[in-house]
Amino acid sequence: MKDFVGYPGLIEDSMRNVVREILLKIQNTGLQGDHHFVISFLTNDKGVKIPKSLKEKFPEEMIIVIQHQFKDLKVNKDNFEISLSFNGSYEKLIVAFAAINSFSDPAMNFGVKFNFTEDQEDKESAEDKPKKEVDLSQKIISLDDFRKNQD
Repeated sequence: MKDFVGYPGLIEDSMRNVVREILLKIQNTGLQGDHHFVISFLTNDKGVKIPKSLKEKFPEEMIIVIQHQFKDLKVNKDNFEISLSFNGSYEKLIVAFAAINSFSDPAMNFGVKFNFTEDQEDKESAEDKPKKEVDLSQKIISLDDFRKNQD
């Protein structure tokens, strides 16, 4: 059956916006309590800008932790900027939300893993190919489970 609504893309966009909103809160109020974030992203994405030394060390994917040693968090519409400490020296990273593979807050047992959508060119050339079945059970987040952690 053809998906005329585009559910996978809508879900991806919504969850990326959740990540953006979380980072906006941290930008405005600072990191409080035990919250900390583990973010995995593609370093070769056109919306990612990292120092050459980090790009050489992480040519495809990088995992960062936003916890103690960060500063200058700035959340934009399509990306976030942050300075993180690497071996005692702060380095500026710009990470496009579209480049994020996964985001988690281990303190709250919250996490989301992203599947990358094909770009429009690939979608058009794949029109005649059989569609993969999408298992949405892996994408469902129970808000009740999340609320239980608010005790």
